[in-house]
Amino acid sequence: MEENPGDLTGISGTIFYSSWSAADSIYNLRLVVFKNYPPANILTEVLTGQAIVYPALDQEGLSHPVTSTEYQLELAPGSYAYVVVAQQFGPNVQRDWRAVGQFDTTVSDSLPTAITIGEGELLKNIDINVDFTKLPPQPF
Repeated sequence: MEENPGDLTGISGTIFYSSWSAADSIYNLRLVVFKNYPPANILTEVLTGQAIVYPALDQEGLSHPVTSTEYQLELAPGSYAYVVVAQQFGPNVQRDWRAVGQFDTTVSDSLPTAITIGEGELLKNIDINVDFTKLPPQPF
């Protein structure tokens, strides 16, 4: 954990991709940060701002297909239990989503690794591996 000279509070890292799904099955791709794991109601949490979506919903999603994406996301200080890359795989924007990668620093279990951010702190190396042939457990 290091102090951020720009006083941005949040996280940054790289999303690494492998074994991409067929292009016609990727309608949208987003990084989502939830306070709770598993999220109680994903749609409600996203729409009420309890979950933070990157890029913002009024912007294009994450680029694809690429080998990696670097990101930096401003977040309020606090604890977050679930940092995930989500894929919209079908036309129904409210239902056709699945987790395709999560921040997880422990190989001994399949649970995501929680993060805690202090005021003015930018957590670096919050990296996520996305392998479309080896999806993480689905929390919904």
